[in-house]
Amino acid sequence: MPVKISSIRWGIILLGIGLVFLAINFGYLDYFVWMRLLSLWPVLVIAIGLELIFKRTKLQFMALLSPLLLALTFLYVSSVDWQRDGYHFYYRWDNKDYEQHVYHYSLEREDDIDNLEVDIDMGPGYFRVSSSDDELFVGDFEYHHEKPRCRFDKYENKGKIFIKTRDRGGYSIFRGSKYKNDARIFIADYLPLDMKIDVAAARLELDLSELIVKKLKLDTGAGDIKIKLGSRSDKVFLRIDSGASRIKIIVPEEMGLKIDSDIALSSTNFRRMGLEKHRGYYRSENFSTADCRALIDIDSGVSQIKIDYY
Repeated sequence: MPVKISSIRWGIILLGIGLVFLAINFGYLDYFVWMRLLSLWPVLVIAIGLELIFKRTKLQFMALLSPLLLALTFLYVSSVDWQRDGYHFYYRWDNKDYEQHVYHYSLEREDDIDNLEVDIDMGPGYFRVSSSDDELFVGDFEYHHEKPRCRFDKYENKGKIFIKTRDRGGYSIFRGSKYKNDARIFIADYLPLDMKIDVAAARLELDLSELIVKKLKLDTGAGDIKIKLGSRSDKVFLRIDSGASRIKIIVPEEMGLKIDSDIALSSTNFRRMGLEKHRGYYRSENFSTADCRALIDIDSGVSQIKIDYY
């Protein structure tokens, strides 16, 4: 009985996906390899077209070009990503000579504000967030065409900061990343904080350990995400909605954790870190008695999610 070309095609696809996952888990590839694979989705259409053209002709053997083309696509994407060590759309801030424009935005301390909201909506890039003990907000934004639009509103004793950019960056299959929306942000450490971050594919380093974080909502595509929480707030609500990502959440050892996750195709270390599953979510043994607690809701695609203590 002859082997069906379609069976070989789907076998190549499943084998390729499995090998990419394995390479990611061992650190040979970055999660951003999925972006390049998704950008090449027309190859699948071409492969199926070749199969349909030749499978009922005298040149039936040419239908083997279909799985061969898919196999070469996986090999090409993996080799390019390995050689470039990921997409490198992030940059070092120390001693950096900016090739793009840099916009500096800052707000002085206002003592009549007792609550702060920060809403950030930007394109792909590298984002670092940390604390400031003397100013309300400080941000340096690298951009290519249009500088970010920054606005500060105050309603009685509540302040709200909006950061938005139309400079969405770009991506080329053959030249790699052209992301140019890097940002370094410092936020007041003396005010309760509600924060919303909506970015495209990004590398995020959020050091919130010195901030009084009440809520953080993070919406991003494929990314490398590192979030460090502190114990200055008695309760933190953290919501993460992401695509294929590497997510690391670092929390104080004394913090109680409750994690509700929709991550069927992701790997986690929840059990290894002592979290027990209870009624559909994971929680730490000290969740009910801890002075500071984090309620974490994660909705992520194919990802690697880790919890760590300090």
